Amino acid sequence: MLLWAPVQAAPGRQAKAPGGFSFAVIGNVPERPEDVAPARALLDAVDAEHPAFVVHLGNLKGRDESCADELLEARHELLDSLISPVVYIPGDHDWSDCQRAAAGRFDPLERLLRLRELFYPDDNALGQRTMAVMRQSDQAKFRSYRENARWIVDRVLFVTLNVPGDNNNYKTAGGRNGEYEDRLEANRQWLARAFSLAHQRKMEGIVIMMQADPLFEDGWEHRRAPNLLDGLLRRSHDGYLALKRQLRTLTRDYDGAVLIIHGASQTLLLDRPLKDDEGRPDPHVMRARTYGSPVLDQWLEVSVTPGRTPLFHVRGRRVEGAPPSQTAQ
Repeated sequence: MLLWAPVQAAPGRQAKAPGGFSFAVIGNVPERPEDVAPARALLDAVDAEHPAFVVHLGNLKGRDESCADELLEARHELLDSLISPVVYIPGDHDWSDCQRAAAGRFDPLERLLRLRELFYPDDNALGQRTMAVMRQSDQAKFRSYRENARWIVDRVLFVTLNVPGDNNNYKTAGGRNGEYEDRLEANRQWLARAFSLAHQRKMEGIVIMMQADPLFEDGWEHRRAPNLLDGLLRRSHDGYLALKRQLRTLTRDYDGAVLIIHGASQTLLLDRPLKDDEGRPDPHVMRARTYGSPVLDQWLEVSVTPGRTPLFHVRGRRVEGAPPSQTAQ
């Protein structure tokens, strides 16, 4: 066990019954051709634990790996070979960085469409064991957003959002940030609907998962809202600010336990990212940042015990017998 931390609901919720399940989270793997074999060993080790499902937080390829169909199809086959259900969230390396010369100078939006065709052909997760999910594309207004999904297990709601790294694909050039703005609105409505559903059905907890690190520690709480002058004056723009503000608002109105999981790192981090008006950490909201390449022998395990406090236990797991990973310097 590398690290262990509980996530509990707000005061007032009572323990009800025993039972529970666990799920696994990985991300940023494989990112190089030489990562594929250890990634296979990692997936086999995860599968052997018989999790309820596995979530891949995105970046199935490296930033400078080709975005061609052949590589995407090979990485799809890697995930789909698991017995456990697998939910995949697209990362910036998988689509929004594809215009880079090293990645093949692809159109990022065209690559995102291809990912949607390949990884989300229907309303089931990947993997050999079937798990149905609800997709945002069921709503006519957001027909293209098949990657945004949700599902329920034992009174816990799971939600995925397409939030990529590199500042949420916010472009600093002049003009309308069409892709960013449209996806921001889709994510906003999908997240709001998830919390509304959790209230209506009295869910004990919500797990929110995305690829990017939203940078909760960057002082965003004191930042003013963006305006039109920002672009004219070339001020920096936080592509995750709206998401962080929405999370703060929604979690304050929800009594259940909230677990936010994201990738975009090599190291595991567990903390309380949201604060009250006095600057104190909100005890019923936890953030877990999981491992990624070149750390290829570790994953995140989340144990869920509905009806008990704490609802979530989070710990790092390591492939038995694997040599220690070497982190980048």
